[in-house]
Amino acid sequence: MLFNYGLADITPDEPLLLAGYANRTGLSSAVHRRLTTRCVVLKQEQTIVCLIANDLMDVDPKIIGTIITEIIGKTGIDPAAILITSIHTHSAPETEYGRSDANDRYIRFLIETVARNAIDVIKGDALFRRATPGYGKAVCDINIARRDVKPAGGGMAYRVGDPAGITDREVRIIQLTDDEHIRKVTLFNYACHPVILGYESNYVSTDYPGRARELVEEKYGGMAVFLNGAAGDLNPRLAHQVDPSIADSEGEKLGNAVLSAELVGYGSEPDLAMTAGVIHIPFRDRVITKKHIEQEVERKASDITEFFTWNEMLDRWKKKVFEMIGKNEVKDSFPFKVNAVKLGNCVIFLTQGELFVKYQLELKKRFPDYHMLCIAYVHGIGAYIPTSEAFENKSYEADQAYIYEVMPSPLTPEIEKIYIEEASLMINELIINE
Repeated sequence: MLFNYGLADITPDEPLLLAGYANRTGLSSAVHRRLTTRCVVLKQEQTIVCLIANDLMDVDPKIIGTIITEIIGKTGIDPAAILITSIHTHSAPETEYGRSDANDRYIRFLIETVARNAIDVIKGDALFRRATPGYGKAVCDINIARRDVKPAGGGMAYRVGDPAGITDREVRIIQLTDDEHIRKVTLFNYACHPVILGYESNYVSTDYPGRARELVEEKYGGMAVFLNGAAGDLNPRLAHQVDPSIADSEGEKLGNAVLSAELVGYGSEPDLAMTAGVIHIPFRDRVITKKHIEQEVERKASDITEFFTWNEMLDRWKKKVFEMIGKNEVKDSFPFKVNAVKLGNCVIFLTQGELFVKYQLELKKRFPDYHMLCIAYVHGIGAYIPTSEAFENKSYEADQAYIYEVMPSPLTPEIEKIYIEEASLMINELIINE
């Protein structure tokens, strides 16, 4: 198996709107940590995997599609081999067209830069080296389960850390090294929202992953790649700060955890295989008409939420869903794109959307003989993938986020059973067929 890698700077060069917080006001100010796109390519015989990790929050799938089109136009590789994810920092530019002229200029720059970096890596034949992989795991405690607090007497909802909630403090690592131990990639997978910098911050930043990667590169050299996991219901313990040094200090804890891991080699050359699929999750509401949407807006207007602009968000949701109905674009389910990559005794599961941590823990439990990594935020904007308990509790992720995400309905509360069975089936088929 051969590998190559490369990175490029995708930091905006002018003030613009940042993504991630509906309550944030103003444009970006100073740059705390520069943003990058990082590409790793694996090749073995006819199989190729191109993994791209961007220092962004979420990206419109149409933009992802444009990047992929640019890449395959210059390289000819299978579009299914291109896996594009974001670290999900909430201190990166908004990437929805039409939000501002500056953001539109940034999107054009982003597409060109991400595609060019990947093309250079794929076509850099002279730089490909035989990969000797090592695997390891460590523990880091900067994350914590999160839950909503909705004051009984009214007012604004808010989110707190829940020490009794489910979490996954494990860091899983794959390191690829050439025969001379010079060219090296260290992939590390950890589940935690990059929201140490809160909505009152206007810094452009990678949040905590940037310092973690920096520390790993200082020790190992080469390129470090942070891959966010099932962080849908996990926040940093020190969430929503305004001081960027706090993000750096928490990132150091994660970086040091990666460096503490004992990496075990794989003896012989590992096999490389991959597969792709779609998990269709039905919407809760089966008949979606303009009358139904109007009734939902009226009903949801009294919700206790964390958003200052909830009524404006409802108006936007109504307008956009009306447009979807008018264009006959309303479907009966949401299609989550998923992939699985097998690298020796390592299985990497990749999913669109914001996966709750219970799914990651369940996949590790179901495949104990494999070094399992779970990567979320792949293929562009998806939706939260909550648990049945989140629906019972009417949590933000299950009962309100669909408004922000402009989905015509919440997903079905049966999501947990459907999703985990479909994901497990795909991974099983990859293992058996390979």
